[in-house]
Amino acid sequence: MTPVTGAHRLVAFRAPTPRDALPAWRSARKAPHFGACGPHLYARWFRDFADTSLVAVAGRDVLGFLIGYRRPDVPDTYCVLRTEVDPHHGTPALGAHLLRAAAEREVARGARFVEGAVAPGDTVAAGAYARLARWYGAPAHEEALCPPSRFPDGGHDEILHRIGPLHGTS
Repeated sequence: MTPVTGAHRLVAFRAPTPRDALPAWRSARKAPHFGACGPHLYARWFRDFADTSLVAVAGRDVLGFLIGYRRPDVPDTYCVLRTEVDPHHGTPALGAHLLRAAAEREVARGARFVEGAVAPGDTVAAGAYARLARWYGAPAHEEALCPPSRFPDGGHDEILHRIGPLHGTS
């Protein structure tokens, strides 16, 4: 996972630890789609999904995170559960870099597909998946994942982005 440069600092990617939970939660709290989960949930995610998740760090600062997992019923598919970056991180396309670093690692481990849900109108996240597909030269498929008709409160449409099959790029 190649580091990137942003705001005159080197940004590296590594597996998260429960100690990263509080800064990740603080970053996520700033997002418009923030849910009600607290830092304890991030600590559990970072403990239980450390092997398939990443944090972006510059020095000791956590600038963003990506929580992912391999689907138990479809083990060649890597699912991105959540990605968040601090809005003031100063690194262009940091979310896209996180996604690409995670995909590279998972493809090296045998993944052939990457999936992630994006809220309608989130052009930044949708763009990151489009960039990933272009980088791999892979097909991209989109479909409604959570149409409002499935939920009594109307829910919200999430668009599932499925990229693949992926092949190593080196």
